[in-house]
Amino acid sequence: MISIVNSSSTQSIQRSLSHQIKQVSESSERLSSGKRVNSASDDPGVVGVISKLNAKILSISQGLLNGFQAITLTQSAESGLSEINNLLSMIRALAVEGTDSTLTDADRTTLQVEVDAYLSEIDTITTNTKYNDIILLDGSTSSASFNIGDDAASSLSISLVDSDSVALNLSATSGVSEFTSGRVTSYNYSSSNLAANDILINGENALAATLSTDLTSGNNTATALATAINANSNTHGATASGFNSLTSAVISNLSMSNTFTINSNTISIQTSLSNLVTEINQAASGVTALLNSDNSITLSNTTGNDIVIGGNAPSDAGFTSGTYLGYLKLTNNDGTYVKIEANTLANGYASNQGNIDDLARFGFNEVDSNTQISSDLVTSNALTTSHDIRINDTAVGTSTSSSAAAKAVAINAISSSTNVTASGYNLVTIGIDNSESSSAASNIKINGNAINFSSASNLNLTISAINNAAIGDIVASANSDGSLQLISASGADIKIEHGGTPGVYFDSHTDATGATISVASSVTFKGQIQLTHSSTDTIKISGDDVSEIGMQAQASTSSPSAGSTISVSSVTNATAALTKIDTAIDTIANTRGKFGSTENRIEYRMNVLTNVQIASTLRLSKVEDADFALETAKFTKSQIISKAATSMLAQANASGDVLLRLVT
Repeated sequence: MISIVNSSSTQSIQRSLSHQIKQVSESSERLSSGKRVNSASDDPGVVGVISKLNAKILSISQGLLNGFQAITLTQSAESGLSEINNLLSMIRALAVEGTDSTLTDADRTTLQVEVDAYLSEIDTITTNTKYNDIILLDGSTSSASFNIGDDAASSLSISLVDSDSVALNLSATSGVSEFTSGRVTSYNYSSSNLAANDILINGENALAATLSTDLTSGNNTATALATAINANSNTHGATASGFNSLTSAVISNLSMSNTFTINSNTISIQTSLSNLVTEINQAASGVTALLNSDNSITLSNTTGNDIVIGGNAPSDAGFTSGTYLGYLKLTNNDGTYVKIEANTLANGYASNQGNIDDLARFGFNEVDSNTQISSDLVTSNALTTSHDIRINDTAVGTSTSSSAAAKAVAINAISSSTNVTASGYNLVTIGIDNSESSSAASNIKINGNAINFSSASNLNLTISAINNAAIGDIVASANSDGSLQLISASGADIKIEHGGTPGVYFDSHTDATGATISVASSVTFKGQIQLTHSSTDTIKISGDDVSEIGMQAQASTSSPSAGSTISVSSVTNATAALTKIDTAIDTIANTRGKFGSTENRIEYRMNVLTNVQIASTLRLSKVEDADFALETAKFTKSQIISKAATSMLAQANASGDVLLRLVT
């Protein structure tokens, strides 16, 4: 049957033509874009894969760019370090020249000027070596991180090391330039010797040899200690001087009933304070008397020798019988800042060779290069209104308890007046015997908390048992020696009680100063306090009760500018400088090595990342890219069929003429 209303042949040809046109369009799009999947409808099942691969490849590209930036940073830092190394080599050559004993003082002065200039240039390099405005070598930034990969786990941190002349121990920039002690302590060093390196000044031995002299009262202790310190001045670069001062009570009306003695010299009866001062200056040897505006009298000397008050009635003149030991003053020879500390683990040294008590007998607190003062252990007394303790001449108020933490809070309450802040710290090191853990059971308490150690068969389990008890801010950990240590970052007291036999499981105790404390049924460990000036300026500690905060009375000055700590002023100093310079050269070499190894790590990581990028790109190509051979064949085929369909459609349209002929 021939139909003229619904021509099935025409419709069939149109459908086929439409399909071929679509095929031509798809092939044209794929050939022109190079992609098999140009929209989600092309292949819905792989759209997610393509999106993830595109994101991964883009992230890898950025990771590689980050890697190039990281390499640029390490190369910039290494370039600065290379120049510093060159300057150190020149400084070393000058120090070698300084070992020549034929040089004149003028020659040595010229050498020192050149040394100081090179040190200054080192500091300039450290502040000018930058990457994207980040200073790399002055210690202001500790590290820089780069993500060299496509995820969060690909971060690489580059440590930035402070490499200026201070960090290299060739200069000093802050601290205390003139350090005045509290009154020294009477002590018999012949029965308990003080080793040359028990106390360190500017990082060097305070003494030239072991101190083994009886320096109890009456032996001019301060003078002897100054002499012992000065015997090693060529090494540590500081000079000690002794002095003494003693002020009487205020005397409203002088009424002497009898004589008294000063340094065994008799002071006769006087009727006025001015006459008494004159009499002392004429009769007493080794002291100078001064009448103060408040009607007290100050006796002083510049030797550090003891001031001995005795006789019949010294109280009439406002004095109390006794032997008053002197004070010490430390000053660095080159005008830079004094650093004095005990040789202990807490200060970063290899062992507890010394103890802060050794320093306290010299009348000193620990003072480091940042004008920070560290105390001995605080006392077991809470601070009250009757205590006389002043920081920068401002009185410290009461504390809620006797702990270092509470006393630090009391000091911080006056920070706005003193510009000094306090922080507490406590550390107890404990030797344990894990074989006795079952015997200990729950017999041991820490700050009143009973802890069950019966299953703590090793140090890690012991640490976990303590930390799981959550005892305030006390944290248990292992130190480098494999011993248990308890730390309170606030300076809280740490109390250890043995309900059973003392010494079972916890075999030994060491306090924060490194002193060994006997194991007992109950031991309370006190903490320490560190004082820091907000602008690295003077910290003055005074008052009759400064020992309550573990401190010695002290005054200090921090006004002189910084300078070199190496000297070529003598053959001895130049020789000593060589050691410091060699250490600095080794330090710079090590730092350069670290940057070099980091750069190699980055390159290796980038190589791996490049391989991942290639693999990901190939995978994306297989999923997304068009097969040009296939698409070209399909395109050609579709074009041919499309043209044939067009021709057939024309033939179908021509069939109408046949019908017209039939009806005419």
